[in-house]
Amino acid sequence: MMKLGFFLLSFFAACALHAQGNLQFNQVIMVGTQPQTVPSGKVWKVNSFLQANTTNSNNSNSTVCSSTGWHSPFIMNGERYYTFIGLTTGSGNLFMAVGNHIPFWAPAGNTFQTVCSGDVLSIIEFNIVP
Repeated sequence: MMKLGFFLLSFFAACALHAQGNLQFNQVIMVGTQPQTVPSGKVWKVNSFLQANTTNSNNSNSTVCSSTGWHSPFIMNGERYYTFIGLTTGSGNLFMAVGNHIPFWAPAGNTFQTVCSGDVLSIIEFNIVP
């Protein structure tokens, strides 16, 4: 019984040490080609990535967004992230490779933007309240 009490006390003390505060809704943010950074004291939940145009995903350095039929990435901290990659074969079959999953959370200091002008990341910003 004494061990159980000590375990419970240790468990609740450890939980209290790792608590970062409560989250309070602040605003909805739409991120496009202009880089935006998660401010200090905030956390972002990246909810969706909407694409108006698509670009050839085989050319990871391309910023040309006029081609259709290809998936474009979004950029986080200077790196390109694809939610999926679609490849069409000559027979018209579509093969998709699993990519990064949305939604995800991003702490302060992370920077986001899209590659193509019509694409947008839909983000919910929360205040971290102690």
